[in-house]
Amino acid sequence: MVRRLVVYLLLLFTLSFTACQKEDVSGKSDYKTLGTSAHNLLVALPYSLLKIEIQYMPGVAPDSASVNNLVNFLQKFLNKPDGIQVSEEEIASSGKSVLSIKEIVNIEKKNRKSFTENNTIAVHILITDGSYDSSKIFATSYWNTSMCVFGETVKEQSGALGQVSRSQLLSTLFEHEFGHLLGLVNQGSPMQTDHKDPNNGAHCNNHNCLMYFSVESTGTLFNIPSLDANCIADLKANGGK
Repeated sequence: MVRRLVVYLLLLFTLSFTACQKEDVSGKSDYKTLGTSAHNLLVALPYSLLKIEIQYMPGVAPDSASVNNLVNFLQKFLNKPDGIQVSEEEIASSGKSVLSIKEIVNIEKKNRKSFTENNTIAVHILITDGSYDSSKIFATSYWNTSMCVFGETVKEQSGALGQVSRSQLLSTLFEHEFGHLLGLVNQGSPMQTDHKDPNNGAHCNNHNCLMYFSVESTGTLFNIPSLDANCIADLKANGGK
């Protein structure tokens, strides 16, 4: 199910793209259905430490600002007394310009090193040097602790004249997809008030919310959208700050 994220930047320039695609893929250990670890990600126990493992392919390493923005975003809502740790590692190229969800899963299983155990809950972020089988899909969250950003697509649609900056786009994608891992909207963190978009799956019906299926901004500057009051209330009710 395709989700769309639309960024309008610099006068009359318009960029349309899909933000995320949701896949119902189940498995063992961390490989569970999307949203099932929302509560454990939000609360202090039994996992007092969050470890984010970012593995990226050549040419698509994330910038430090986008990683810092993600950590700052999570610190607002997660109760992790032992903190949030981030590791970054370059892995081999996929060797393919187009990747299927099955291939993404196989790449993660081959390369992932951090898993949920003891006092640590781990989230894996894969950044590929290829695109999804639809070029309009920029990112997907597909398991309870797994997400993928299609780095080549991000590079093509950001950073140039008239385009959103790569850092801003990556930050938005990281935070939006992590919002799904945290159970938004109504897929692990129950709604306190009905605010689910009836036409776009697990997304908020507030046009200004980070979890809206599209995020819009006009002018010379683009601001990374924030969670709205309803999404924040859902996270708090499920154990978040």
